[in-house]
Amino acid sequence: MGEYTGYCTCRDTACPLHPSRHDQGCTPCIRKNLREREIPSCFFNQLGSASELTSFHFEDFAAYVLRRQSGENGERPTE
Repeated sequence: MGEYTGYCTCRDTACPLHPSRHDQGCTPCIRKNLREREIPSCFFNQLGSASELTSFHFEDFAAYVLRRQSGENGERPTE
């Protein structure tokens, strides 16, 4: 269980799929996201903060990346 929580950036620790709540790592989260055509919040968090988003679909991630690259919201992607 603990080996996955060190790098997980998901802040929704109440989620039953969060790696801190079971011993299956990221697999349940990834499985759910693929089924729903979504990107896990950790991908959004790599670029900024997923907390401002209400949807995590593939298209939302693409739009978020493009907004960040264009400098909208005064933020740039971290490297």
